[in-house]
Amino acid sequence: MPEVYPTGKIVHYDDEALFQYVEGTSPIAGEIESHVSSCDTCSAEIGEQREMISTLASGETWEHTPPPPRQFVVNVTAFAERARTEEHLAASLCDDILTGPPAWWPQRLRKAEGAFTAGMVKVLLDRVGDVLETAPANALQVTALTIDVANALDVLEYPCDYVVKLRAQAFRDHAYVLSFLGRFPEALEFAEHAKRLFDQVPLPEFDLARLALVKATILRNVERAPEAIALAREAAQVFERFGDRTRYLNARVTEAGMVYNNGAFEDALSLFRSLENERDVDTVTRVRILHNIGTCCVELNEPEAAIEYLQRASLEFEVLAMETERTRSRWMLGRALVAAGKTREAVPILRQTWREFEAFDMTADAALVALNLSEALLVLGESSEVPAICREIVARFNRAGMTSRAMTALSFLREAIALGEATPSLIRHVYAFLRKLPVERPRLHPPSPSGSLDQ
Repeated sequence: MPEVYPTGKIVHYDDEALFQYVEGTSPIAGEIESHVSSCDTCSAEIGEQREMISTLASGETWEHTPPPPRQFVVNVTAFAERARTEEHLAASLCDDILTGPPAWWPQRLRKAEGAFTAGMVKVLLDRVGDVLETAPANALQVTALTIDVANALDVLEYPCDYVVKLRAQAFRDHAYVLSFLGRFPEALEFAEHAKRLFDQVPLPEFDLARLALVKATILRNVERAPEAIALAREAAQVFERFGDRTRYLNARVTEAGMVYNNGAFEDALSLFRSLENERDVDTVTRVRILHNIGTCCVELNEPEAAIEYLQRASLEFEVLAMETERTRSRWMLGRALVAAGKTREAVPILRQTWREFEAFDMTADAALVALNLSEALLVLGESSEVPAICREIVARFNRAGMTSRAMTALSFLREAIALGEATPSLIRHVYAFLRKLPVERPRLHPPSPSGSLDQ
C-alpha cells in the first residue's frame, strides 16, 4: 500500500507493494512504474529488492555463504546485544544500590554511573517480586525507583515504543505493590496511568490483560466487585487465546478471589477446588490455592478442613521463603483454631502474626489480627493485655492516617474496654465492621499479575 498525505497525494509505496512489483505479481504495476520514474526513494528500494532476489537465486549463495541480512535484522541483533550489556551492568549495580536502609537507595541510584538505562528498568522490575515477599514497603521503594529511571529515558535512544512500554510496566508494578499494601486509591491512579501508556504501543492486548488483573485486584477492595470479576474473566480469555495456560489459570484464581470478596464464599470455594488439581498450575499459585481454600472454609465455619489446608499452606510458603504469604496463612490458621475451640493454641500464632504484619508495615492487616488476638484472650479470661493492644491499634491507625470510620469504631472499643464492658462478641462486631471498609479488608492471596512479579 502507498503512504499518502491527507490531500490524497501518494508519497511512497511500502516494501510489500514494491516487492510484488519486482516479483511481477503486483495488481497495480502500471501505477508503481509511473511513480518510480519520478521517485528516487522507491526506485532505490526496487533496486535493492532486485539485488536481494538475484542473490537469493544464486546457487553459490546457498552453497558457500548465507545471504546478507536485511538491515532490520542487523538492528535487532545489535539492540539485543546492547540490552544484554545494559542488564548485566544493571544487575551488578543493583547488588550495591538495594542494600542498607531503603532511604539510601535513591541517592545511590543517582550516583551510580550508567544506571539510567532500559536495562536498569528491567532489572529493577525483576527484583520487585523478591523484595515484596520479605519487605513490602521496600518493594514500593523499588517500583518508585523504577518509575524514576523509566521516566528519565530518552525515547529516541531506543527502538520504537520500547521506552513507553517499560514505563507502562513500571507503573503497573507500582500499582500492584500499592494494592498489596492496601493503598487502593493510589493504586488505581497508577493502574490507569499504566493503561494510558500501554494504549500507545502496538499490539498491547496481552499487556493490557496483565494490567487488568492488577486493576481487578484493586477494584475488588473498593466496593467494585462486579467490575473486578469481569476484568479477571476478560483477562483469562485473552491468556487462553494466546495459549498461556499458566496466566490463564492465575486469572481464574483471581476471579475466584473476586467472588470471595463479593461474599459468595461457597461459589469461591467451588472455583478454588476446581483449580486445585490443575496440572498447569505453577508451584506458588498451587500453594495460594491451598491458602484460599482454607480461608473459604474459615468463612463457611468448617474449621477442621480450614486447619488442614492452612497448615499445609503456611509450611509450603515458609519453604518458598514467601514471608508475607506465610504470615497471612498463619493468621487464618489462628482464626480457624479459635473457631475449632482450640483458642489457647491460637493465641501464640495470632500474637506472632500481629507482630509480623507490624514489621511489614501492613497496618490494616495487623489491626485485624490484633482484634482476633484480643477476642481470643477474652475468651480465655485473660483480659489484662487487651487495653494495651487496643491503644496500640489506635496509635498505629492514627500514624497511618486510616479512615475516620475505622478510628471511630476503634475508639468505641477502647472506651468499652476502659469501662470493663468489652466482650468477645463486641470485638467480633468491630472486626466485622473494619473488614467492610475498603482500606482495611483482609485479602486472599492473588497471583502476581505482572511479568516481573511472576513466581
